[in-house]
Amino acid sequence: MKKYKNVLVLGKFYGLHLGHLYLINTALSQSEMVHVIITHNSSQSIPGEVRFDALKSCYDKVPNIKIYCVSDEGLPAYDYDCETLDEFYSYWIPLVYSQIDSLDAVFTSENYGDDFARYLGVEHVLVDKERKIVPISGTMVRNDPFKNWNFIPDSMKPFFVKRIAIMGPESVGKSTLTKNVSNNLGTNFVTEYGRLIYEINNSITIDDFIPISKGRQEIEDWMIKFSKKYLICDTEDITTYLFSKMYCPDEYQKVEPYFLNVLKTKPKYDLYILLKPDCEGVQDGTRKFLEERWNHYEVIKSYLINYGCNFVEIGGDWNERYKKSLNLISEL
Repeated sequence: MKKYKNVLVLGKFYGLHLGHLYLINTALSQSEMVHVIITHNSSQSIPGEVRFDALKSCYDKVPNIKIYCVSDEGLPAYDYDCETLDEFYSYWIPLVYSQIDSLDAVFTSENYGDDFARYLGVEHVLVDKERKIVPISGTMVRNDPFKNWNFIPDSMKPFFVKRIAIMGPESVGKSTLTKNVSNNLGTNFVTEYGRLIYEINNSITIDDFIPISKGRQEIEDWMIKFSKKYLICDTEDITTYLFSKMYCPDEYQKVEPYFLNVLKTKPKYDLYILLKPDCEGVQDGTRKFLEERWNHYEVIKSYLINYGCNFVEIGGDWNERYKKSLNLISEL
């Protein structure tokens, strides 16, 4: 039989790290049921639901844990925000007991743990206060997630992955650059899904463009879960939309509302690398617009500007494009 029946672990988990899991696992080792409350508010850069989903994923096969996602909007964050401890805990104790009926103990790694337990009317179990067992904090993760990558649970890592879009007109080396950069960084890449569909069907119609957009996004959402710090994407929705206009000039209005909504609402990539067509175009049997490369390039550029995208133009030979891209990504 375990020492406690119901215990509490409360925190922001902002961002989630292995120290948090060590605290929860310690509570699990001593308790029949562990209640974990994640507090969140609109001032935080990592949404509460992201932390909630990441933590739930860590314990999806553990039956004796309940995880709550609770807004603390407007509540004092620290005891010095109030004139007295009584006032401070008059906010927090009702919040806890609005979610949980009864508790035997609270597990923390914080200085406030004794006072918190006293106001809850339960025991306090202090765990790794000095962060000697797991030397990490939420602040360290937020300030430099890549430096602290090994302290972040796999389920939380996708939030911090930087998404890079490689863009440009036909035959500027997008696909080769995408593969070479991702190989150098030891991470994944998203292939040019529209080209794959074209090669399978040996043609393309206006009805293919929305499925291309959705299919490419599904691949990206899957691959980011297994990517190391970066995900390199060969084209994106601006590219797909512009190709719909180029391949189907008399029908693109059919899909235009969808693409304009996607471009307006979808989160932007962390960096867009726009490749100049200052290189020889190569006809591989699929190229349709080699003579329009510079005009296509300028149109892509105008969309990146209009939508406020963080983009950089790169030209030169293949080796120059590769080196410049790696430097840009390392700066990012």
